[in-house]
Amino acid sequence: MLRGPSKHSEGGVNLVSWNVRGMNSPLKRGKVYAHIRTLKADICFLQETHIKKTAAKVLCPPWASHVFQSNFSTKARGVAILIKKNTPFVHMQTISDDRGRYLLVKGELNSVPVTLINIYGPNFDDPIFFQNLFNTISNMSNTNIILGGDFNCVLDPVLDRQHSQINTSRSSIALNNLIQSYNLVDIWRPIFHLYPNLDVILTWSLHIVLSPCYLSKRKFLGKS
Repeated sequence: MLRGPSKHSEGGVNLVSWNVRGMNSPLKRGKVYAHIRTLKADICFLQETHIKKTAAKVLCPPWASHVFQSNFSTKARGVAILIKKNTPFVHMQTISDDRGRYLLVKGELNSVPVTLINIYGPNFDDPIFFQNLFNTISNMSNTNIILGGDFNCVLDPVLDRQHSQINTSRSSIALNNLIQSYNLVDIWRPIFHLYPNLDVILTWSLHIVLSPCYLSKRKFLGKS
């Protein structure tokens, strides 16, 4: 675990990205909701929710004011963005993938135009998926982009893999090119020297605090 300063910036926003690997069970949902509350998350990006399209109402934590979903089946995929009550978010537009792979939510956060994007990438080399996704994002490029998710590929095989195989997938190349073209900042890397005012906790989920001043100037990328 890597933990930054314990005191959050006034007016900051806590973001969590988490591959939950299924939320069909009421017991599992309860545990996920409880842990999110302990993280004091304002906005949560969940992947692999495994909730079928006709059962979307089961994802309804009492502390959330907004629940956005892209569902698929009880065995695979599914992404959701949960926004806590009293979070200063105004919803404007939602684009939901019918295959449960991604979700785009456009609005204003702390009066700053943002697009929240949650991705569960294919578990095989599929650069076309990322190219098509970012073609969709291009319509929202006039906003700040906050991108979270489980991409099922690494950005840097040397830094991100423990074994000796360092071949770069076509998905990784496409994703890196698109990240650069949209001027996204990868917050998974050690960033304390670059952004000392950010409070970060990196465990099996991702937890970051953004102050309004950083939110108005940067586009952020996070991976579960």
